[in-house]
Amino acid sequence: MKRNNAQLSQAEQLYGVGVDIGGTKIMILIANQAGDIVHRKKVNTSGEFDVISEHIKESLRAAGISLDQVAAMGFGVPGITNSEEGSVIEAPALQWDHVPFRECMQRYFDKPIFVDNDVNCTALGEKWLGSAKNSEDFVVVAIGTGVGSAIIANGSLVKGSNHMAGEVAYLVVEQDMLGDRVNAFGDFGQFEKKISGVALSQYGALPHELFEQYARGDEKSKGIVQQFVTDLSIGIANMVSLLNPQKVILCGGVSQSLEPVLELIRSTVSSLTPIPTSIELTSIGEEAGAIGAVALAFEKAGMDLNRGDWHENAYRTQLS
Repeated sequence: MKRNNAQLSQAEQLYGVGVDIGGTKIMILIANQAGDIVHRKKVNTSGEFDVISEHIKESLRAAGISLDQVAAMGFGVPGITNSEEGSVIEAPALQWDHVPFRECMQRYFDKPIFVDNDVNCTALGEKWLGSAKNSEDFVVVAIGTGVGSAIIANGSLVKGSNHMAGEVAYLVVEQDMLGDRVNAFGDFGQFEKKISGVALSQYGALPHELFEQYARGDEKSKGIVQQFVTDLSIGIANMVSLLNPQKVILCGGVSQSLEPVLELIRSTVSSLTPIPTSIELTSIGEEAGAIGAVALAFEKAGMDLNRGDWHENAYRTQLS
């Protein structure tokens, strides 16, 4: 008789390893097909394969899981990737340029290895265990040091002809043209220069401090935050009009401070497009990318993602 995941012992189960390689940190998660996270590790980032692989090995040892129990590994990278070839075309934050990622990583692990853009992985994480569990059409907008997005349409990631779909950092409005402000690879995009963490930090306070000051009624931060809401809402409204997503999910470091202005963002977007959507904050926070990397590993390896008896409260219990 076939047993489900809940009836299997840890030694009998297969696991996925998800690694979200960010510009400042690396998040490593180990989970089974039911979405049960058995180990999590966050370390400072590195573009060295020796360092990354050692962190993964340490995580497996700490979780008491052998390499034989690992079905596949997934990686999210902050840059442009060719997921079919398993290569990273460009990841400036890691100083990677046309890196044969899968080939390099398989020198350390004789396992199926898959790589994708970090925001694409975040979207897969939201679809598996996050705010988009029942959604087949949604957009993830990641606002951190920079800005990126991922598009899920009819249940699948939209990649684009050059693997660049979702590069919303390059969105422009008329004022950008009138000011001769152009987009170029290797530089922050015009939309990114308005709403990213780097953009907000130019006002002499960290992004979360700006939103805290705004919530307290501080006049100086009021204009800055209202302009942020306007710029972000214009971008979201254009995405909604183009793609008609069921949901727009905001994630990334800056999103953690957006609760005080979430209703304002919703109402502003609603005033800019007649097409309805739901705008939500991520429910799985900074782990969304690594969770999505696990989902990527399982799906590409041909394994079903069975949520089993997983639910949000259980996830939050694991975090505490």
